[in-house]
Amino acid sequence: MSMKGWKRAATVGGLAMTLAAGGMNAPSASLAAGNTISVSKSTAYQTIWGFGAAANHPVQELRSNYSAATQSAILDVLFKTDESNAGLSIVRLEINPYTAAQDAVQTTFMPQDGVIDWNTDLHQRWFAGEAKNRGMNQFYAVPWSPPGWMKDNSSPNNGGHLKPTHYDTFANYLKTYVNQYRNAYGLNIKWVSVQNEPDLATPYASAQYTTAEMNTVAGKVADAIHSLGQGVLVGAPEGSNRTASNAYMQSFSQATRDKLDFVSVHDYSAYADVNHFGKPLIATEVSNFQSANDPSITDGLKWANMIAADLKRGERGWLYWWAVNPASSTTGEGLVNLGPNGTYTVNKRLYTMGQFSRYLRPDDTRILAASNNPDLVSIAGKNGTGRASVIVINNSASAQTATIDGLTFAHLAARRTSATENLAKLTDLTVTNGAVTVTLPGKSITSFTEY
Repeated sequence: MSMKGWKRAATVGGLAMTLAAGGMNAPSASLAAGNTISVSKSTAYQTIWGFGAAANHPVQELRSNYSAATQSAILDVLFKTDESNAGLSIVRLEINPYTAAQDAVQTTFMPQDGVIDWNTDLHQRWFAGEAKNRGMNQFYAVPWSPPGWMKDNSSPNNGGHLKPTHYDTFANYLKTYVNQYRNAYGLNIKWVSVQNEPDLATPYASAQYTTAEMNTVAGKVADAIHSLGQGVLVGAPEGSNRTASNAYMQSFSQATRDKLDFVSVHDYSAYADVNHFGKPLIATEVSNFQSANDPSITDGLKWANMIAADLKRGERGWLYWWAVNPASSTTGEGLVNLGPNGTYTVNKRLYTMGQFSRYLRPDDTRILAASNNPDLVSIAGKNGTGRASVIVINNSASAQTATIDGLTFAHLAARRTSATENLAKLTDLTVTNGAVTVTLPGKSITSFTEY
């Protein structure tokens, strides 16, 4: 996605709008019998990886231009798991491609062949460290481009291709990054994708690969990183949309596919099925980059419905674009919008994401939560102790009363986001005979957890 203001035409989240109308939930039953959300802990689906957003260059603005108190407030609302904080569980990091002369912030650790400089990427390392200090230690890393000296256009920008003579160099470059960040910096790089949007040439950092080129490079990168023996998962390239990701995966040889641990997609443009390769799938980028920022619950629920749709398809996690949007930008590219004179705005989309990230933690298992009302979209998961969490989106404009059944603990705690609430703590509820009846305000999302 855009690093320097460039825009591309896209339609975001076509399927999310279908889900908002109830398209991915259980078929509608007679509402005369009442709304029910039936939880089945024995019907288990995928393991949850997490929810988050990218660091990238905007975190340098947060680091440099805002007071320690403001930094702390923003970092708390992003990563802490108490009070009304969102508890994000993944940060996406760019593996920077520029020399210091080209970009003093997004500077590569390998400015020329054989030269390594670890006094780089200070902004993302700071942000990652602050996230870790708040209990978050899962990182996803991806290059937007190899360093220019590895490419046929000698630049990190404007596309260009990785030179065949540097295929092995690039694989070892990524291996070196992973080893340093994990073992020297203590940052748990769990996932690495070979390339961000390899189907595009853009004015910012980018690199293009034919399917044949990527088939070779992806295999070499997987071999190099797997050789560390540290359990890091290597994923296919992040196409600019699901169709692009699918095209690369379909073109790969079976040998290359077998080496890749997961598939990654960007949720721009219309939905396309990429979940048919027998690999875990994670959605790693989407945003309102083309339109003015909408901080409202309407926008927040749009993304909540998209998250629910992706989870119902068996996907492992979901990432928004930027964690923080630069003060110079008026678009909806960030979860938090930085403002002038040390101000900032937290968008509802962060709180609606938090309704998932606080309640579906890494390594939880998604379980069945079937709703008989298409306006009530339900998702559930359980942790290793069997404790369930249930998330319910009420897409209707009016309040709905529903009975949640299939529970096995005595009580429920809950938080809600609506037009007037931000992960607000609700009164605890007593479960009777495995069920509880709740009222869900119109245009809201509520998360319940057993105890």
